[in-house]
Amino acid sequence: MLSLRATTFLSVCLLVVLLSACSSTTGDAKASAAKVSLADCRIKGFDTIARCAMLAVPEDHQKPASTQLDIFVAVLPALAQRPEPDPLFIFAGGPGQAASDLGRLASTMNDIRKSRDIVLVDQRGTGKSKTVTCEGTSNEGKDPVAEVLSNDVTSAEKAWTKCMATLKGNPATHRTDDYIDDLELVRKALGYRSINVWGGSYGSRVALRYMKRFPSSIRSAVLDGVAPTALRLPDDAMLNSESELKNALSACAASTSCAKAYPNLSGSLDALLERLRGAPQAVSFAHPSSGATVNGLMTDRSVISLLWPLLYAPDSARLIPSLIGSALAGNFAPMMSTLTTGGVAEADIAIVQRFAIMCAEDMLGRSPPTLPRFKALSDMFYGFCKALPHGKVAPEFFEPTVSDIPTLLLSGSLDPVTPPTQGELAAKTLKQSKHVTFNGLGHIVSPHSCARRLMAKFVAAGNIAAAVDSCEGEINLPRPHFYVSALEARP
Repeated sequence: MLSLRATTFLSVCLLVVLLSACSSTTGDAKASAAKVSLADCRIKGFDTIARCAMLAVPEDHQKPASTQLDIFVAVLPALAQRPEPDPLFIFAGGPGQAASDLGRLASTMNDIRKSRDIVLVDQRGTGKSKTVTCEGTSNEGKDPVAEVLSNDVTSAEKAWTKCMATLKGNPATHRTDDYIDDLELVRKALGYRSINVWGGSYGSRVALRYMKRFPSSIRSAVLDGVAPTALRLPDDAMLNSESELKNALSACAASTSCAKAYPNLSGSLDALLERLRGAPQAVSFAHPSSGATVNGLMTDRSVISLLWPLLYAPDSARLIPSLIGSALAGNFAPMMSTLTTGGVAEADIAIVQRFAIMCAEDMLGRSPPTLPRFKALSDMFYGFCKALPHGKVAPEFFEPTVSDIPTLLLSGSLDPVTPPTQGELAAKTLKQSKHVTFNGLGHIVSPHSCARRLMAKFVAAGNIAAAVDSCEGEINLPRPHFYVSALEARP
């Protein structure tokens, strides 16, 4: 999903002052708050000082006296001298992304932060909550281009085998509900009676489960790129992405200039993937950042995992025809250069935690779906689950969240992994909800100015009736023109 910004290992394997809040709490909450000693710290992408701490939680919440894990907590203090008592908790996507990496996203929510703390809790196994680790999967400090070109199927499998042999921690206790139990302890330790939540992509699943399990703890919820528990990863994400890829290729065929520059693009892509599936192509080109010559192999899996994340935003999806066209001509350098652009880097994704979630909750008891373009990625995902000692979830986990908590749901019409249909599905059982689709936008729309205004009004009031703005009717953006050359986009 779910922030599946595919690069390096996973992409080739495949593919955001506390005292015043405590002042009105109960005696029990105050006692818990003593367990947290916040200190000044810095959060990536966030310009001002935050307040951080490590909180000890049970590895197994069913056994409170079990091994303790250290969970990273960051509070971005409200700008007001007397802030509201209910903060906003931000839940990251992935699964595998750390909340402490979402400082830039948090900065776009300053209208909310004017009167409320914003709290980031690194899910166990991610970011600074290093509760499950291994050797062989980290790409920190490595060159993503070189990694893609050297990570064939055999190398990826060897890396996962090494990871399993050096595994530290218990992946079976790294499910979504384990995180939610951690969040409840964090809420109590920080002295908050109730909280507002924002969940993006996989983070929306966290929010929905939290709403279901601890409804009295949550005042309001914002779900962006909605991923209800009925959505299965990676199957549904790949199925939705294949559909959006088809839509993009069809849009090219319907464009006079794009169709002329890249005739029969869909068939040509399938032919390219089939050729590489049978015989990976040796490539040599100048590194897009350093200019140094790099050599390696391109496979069908590396091509589709490079194209997949481009679908997440219309501005990057418009590059797909030209990138495929260059690849058909034997030039993979433009496609490889997308690895050096923005997005969630693979070094920011906790691979073991990602599969601890997906193997326990999404792929449990299932077989890989039939998706020709994504088959190599899907097969690898399912292969990893066979070796990982993952947990399980009860059938109840997949039942919809029925709630009367005020909930604002946001979707982008061109979202390739959590399309608006998922938001519509979740909204059916949310009694006080509003679902807004932003036409022409992709995955995660909260940074858009209209979405920011809607969220600020909604969270301030804690009432879904307040989530109204004249901008809603104006969000109807056309699909951007496709590039027919490296420098020119045409209709």
